[in-house]
Amino acid sequence: MVRAKNNNNNSLRLVKKKANKSKAVDVWEDEKGFEKVEVYESRFTMDNMEQPLRFVKFAIKHKDKKRSQIMIVTTCMDMALTTLFKIIRARWDIENSIFNNLKTECGLEHCFVHGGKAVEAVLYLIFITSNIINYFCLDD
Repeated sequence: MVRAKNNNNNSLRLVKKKANKSKAVDVWEDEKGFEKVEVYESRFTMDNMEQPLRFVKFAIKHKDKKRSQIMIVTTCMDMALTTLFKIIRARWDIENSIFNNLKTECGLEHCFVHGGKAVEAVLYLIFITSNIINYFCLDD
């Protein structure tokens, strides 16, 4: 499962337009802190991909009347929409806690290396360091 943030892919732009013009496949009222969640779904293909992909857009109306959306692309065609929503929402907590910890405890403000292997090596080193710090800080 991948969160689709940008429209930098023609296939993604087209499936988003298609989903925006379609009717919601599901609507959840008063869904755990949200006033309303409308779910749009579509299938599409991308160049050089053998199997079709599933595009799901969650259009969220918050209790304070603000609106947001979460768009995902996945190869899992049979997973329930509620499960997809729970997974993508849990991802925020994981990302926020990991990246916050890496920035505050491990000094990951900006990686000054730009080659793919170098960035990967620096990130592995930071993850290992973070795990060691957590092990010794939490192991009383």
